[in-house]
Amino acid sequence: MTRVSRLVTLPNALTASRIVLAPVFLVLYIRGDTVRALAAFAAAAATDVLDGLAARVLRQYTRLGAFLDPIADKFLAACALFALWQRGRLPLWLPLLVISRDAAQLLGAAALRWLRREIPVAPTRIGKYATFSIAATVVLSLAAEFLAWPAQQVMPVVAALGLIAAQCVAVSWFQYFLYFVRSARVPADSG
Repeated sequence: MTRVSRLVTLPNALTASRIVLAPVFLVLYIRGDTVRALAAFAAAAATDVLDGLAARVLRQYTRLGAFLDPIADKFLAACALFALWQRGRLPLWLPLLVISRDAAQLLGAAALRWLRREIPVAPTRIGKYATFSIAATVVLSLAAEFLAWPAQQVMPVVAALGLIAAQCVAVSWFQYFLYFVRSARVPADSG
C-alpha cells in the first residue's frame, strides 16, 4: 500500500468533507438560505459520527485523520457559532469561549512539541460532549429560524443548550490544561 493510499481513506474523506462543508454552511447562512445552511451543517455534523465509525469498522486509523478530525470539528463549530452570533441568535461570549479553548489547546500542543513531549490527539469524553452540545445548540437554533418557531418558546432552550455546551467546553479546557501541565513535567526520555 502506498503512502498516498494510506492517507486517502473513507474516514479521512469524511473528515475532509466536514472541513469543506463548514464554509459552505457559512456562505449559505450569510446569504439567508437557512434551509440549505441547516442541511450543510447537519451533513457536516453527521460526518463527525461517520468518520469515527468508519475508522473503527474499516480499521482505517491514520495519524492524518487523528490530526484533522478535531480541526474539522473546531472549524465547523467556529463557523456556526460566529454566524449565529452575527444574526443575534447567540451571545458573543459562547463563540469566544470555544475559540479561546481551541487556541489554548493549539498553544499547549505547540509547547509540548517544542519540549518534545507527547501531544494528545484523542478528545476527552467531556470534549465529545462539548462538540455534541454545540452541534445541538446550532441545529436547534437553525431549525427554529427555518421553522419560524416563536422566539420566546425556543430561545430559552437554545440558551440552556448553549450553557451546557459552555460548561462542557470549560471543563474540557481544564482537563487539557492539566494534561499539558503533567506532560510538560515528564522528563523527555521517559515520556
